[in-house]
Amino acid sequence: MVDQRFDLKHSRGEAVRRHRAWRGFSVEHVIPVRGDSFAYRWQSDLHFCAVHDILLKDGGIQAGKDREDNRKDLRGTLTHIPAEADVEGWSELAERRNSYTAIYFEPGGLHEELDQRFSDDRDVRLYFRDPELAACLHRFSKLLEQAHEADDLFAETLGLMTVLTLQNRKMDEAARKPALSRRASARVVEYVDANLAGHITLENLAAEAGLSRYHFNRAFKADMGESPYQYVLRRRIEAARVLLSERQLALEQVATAVGFRDASYFQKAFKVRTGVNPSEFARKSR
Repeated sequence: MVDQRFDLKHSRGEAVRRHRAWRGFSVEHVIPVRGDSFAYRWQSDLHFCAVHDILLKDGGIQAGKDREDNRKDLRGTLTHIPAEADVEGWSELAERRNSYTAIYFEPGGLHEELDQRFSDDRDVRLYFRDPELAACLHRFSKLLEQAHEADDLFAETLGLMTVLTLQNRKMDEAARKPALSRRASARVVEYVDANLAGHITLENLAAEAGLSRYHFNRAFKADMGESPYQYVLRRRIEAARVLLSERQLALEQVATAVGFRDASYFQKAFKVRTGVNPSEFARKSR
């Protein structure tokens, strides 16, 4: 996916930008300098949607030939700019911590995978409210603050759900519901067990099953009663319990051996699912 991101032109300072990309979409969380001012213009072959936590002292945004919108309190609002639409504007930020979280995605790349035909219109939606969509993007802002790789599987799922929510289409779960064959299910389980220490993505698992990421996620949950992310996390915790009981590896080594690249995240995940922290579990296993 081509790296195209919203550019804050003539800014007085360097914004903090956290950005990650997956196949078909990318997400970034941006924190401009307090009280900064900048201009922008956006036209791309990507769809763009952002949730704002922004207060303006002054500013305006204009889509095509529409009238300039000069709203100041943008907290909790969203902006959606479809591919090829033209938007420009300027902002003078209030003296507070302002930020926005945005998703960029290629409609063509996700068309077949989601069984969705994305609209060809270029109607820009400025400063609208959608709690479900905002919640998806807020979850991404928290995800981008984490350095470990264990959440890639979750992020891919969240990204696909965010795109579907943006399209405002309620999928009929009974229609074209993909089945996960016994053989495909066995391949996925074997793959997870063989790669617990490695980097497992939704794309890896879907390839084992011969399905798209979206269809695999739905089929796996229907068949197994939990999402692929939840399943992999559970298997990692189960493997960690075995290693901790054997008391042959240090805590950090156990975390690495079961696929956690961040020991603190491992300890938190272990306690949430077992009720005790790893060191306590190991001590009681003596």
